[in-house]
Amino acid sequence: MALEKKHSSPTMTFGTHRDIGKIVQSQAAPPASGKQKRVNVNFDEDKHARFKAACAKRGTSITDVLSSLVDDWLKDNE
Repeated sequence: MALEKKHSSPTMTFGTHRDIGKIVQSQAAPPASGKQKRVNVNFDEDKHARFKAACAKRGTSITDVLSSLVDDWLKDNE
């Protein structure tokens, strides 16, 4: 006999988040906590090697370049 759990809140589905308010609040300001999150991005080997070399030539890191690109994208899309 299977028990059926009744939820007090709607069921979470793909693409939703229960704390969406926390995610979208104060979008203009960077998070005050200073906590960071890791984002994994897959590139083919050749692109990764070229990207890494180009960053090294300019004395910057892949993280700094991607962070800057995301900041620019957010300015245009939020």
